[in-house]
Amino acid sequence: MFFIAFFIVAAACSAITIKTLVGYSDIKLVGKALISAIVLLGWFSPLFVSVLRQVSWLPPKVFAVISFIGYTLLGFAFIVFCLLMLRDIIWYGIYGIAKFAGVDSWSINPKNISVLSYANIVVVLISIIIGAYALYEGVKVPNVNNITIKTSLINRNLRLVQLSDLHIDRTTPVSRVQKIVEKVESLAPDVILITGDLIDDDSTVLDDKLEVLKGLSAPYGVYVSIGNHELYNGLYPWMYKYEKMGFKVLFNQGETVAHEIFIAGVPDAHTANFHPNFNINLTRSLEGSQRKQFRILMSHNPEVANSISRYNYQLVLSGHTHGGQIFPFHIFVKKANQYLSGDYKVNDIDLHVSPGAGTWGPSMRLFAPSEIAVIDLIKK
Repeated sequence: MFFIAFFIVAAACSAITIKTLVGYSDIKLVGKALISAIVLLGWFSPLFVSVLRQVSWLPPKVFAVISFIGYTLLGFAFIVFCLLMLRDIIWYGIYGIAKFAGVDSWSINPKNISVLSYANIVVVLISIIIGAYALYEGVKVPNVNNITIKTSLINRNLRLVQLSDLHIDRTTPVSRVQKIVEKVESLAPDVILITGDLIDDDSTVLDDKLEVLKGLSAPYGVYVSIGNHELYNGLYPWMYKYEKMGFKVLFNQGETVAHEIFIAGVPDAHTANFHPNFNINLTRSLEGSQRKQFRILMSHNPEVANSISRYNYQLVLSGHTHGGQIFPFHIFVKKANQYLSGDYKVNDIDLHVSPGAGTWGPSMRLFAPSEIAVIDLIKK
């Protein structure tokens, strides 16, 4: 169903982009064919990459390069499409006003081929600049977001570090994983909390990255809640891998940490669609806790915050949304998810939705910077 919907969207966006860029120009046929091929390759690259991912004889480094180029072209194609639509809305609006006012408007007529050609070149150049910036934002080491919460439920200060949505796969450079691990360790966390989608690949192909991830350590442990991409790539194998790495997977369960706080974790909100065993069980997640403790819930999907008011949690940590990742995709993500990114108050409960430390699809971020969240719990 997803691939059918994607195919329809990709075909429509490709047709509109190609028609706008070369349909009304005097570019030679060879040029039109080349531009059309690049646009089609960009929009349909996820399908090509998915097929190549199954090819066992393709060297991993070659696949990584092909995947990176393909998804970068997808991100670039998306930016070009959005800028073309924005430009045409503004352009036709100005042209309509000029025509209504009786001004000689041929020089700004959107159907003036010479003007349109220059306008297309400008859009492509701006898209390249924006795409380069988005690529830099996507591959750099995430920013540190400092959050302070004062509470009378603890007797001493504690520092939590939240990581979310790294989406590590076979194309992720080991060096990037190493830099993120080093960054987290430099923050001197008491506890590390990973709120889902740490990986995005089969459990048998990431051993070199997992070896680096073992470097994540904290005096009171590393805790993981499960995201939808762990489910897509083999839930039980990944839960086993995490435990073997020394991470504690919280699947409808919780633990008292540092004698001060209670940390619980539940499955991703959509996993129950696959099997009843994956249902969220908030009652079970609180077993072993005490009301006087500061309670933290790790849930990959932030919408669970709407239904936990009677469970006496003080803080919910989530991810999943990527903060929209590439603007203006924020609009659609906000439509699908009530909470986009940042800090919210939901029925007097603090909710932090991380935009994530990685990317999905294109290694690009536009107006949705990645983050490593540092949450300092301060004794009130």
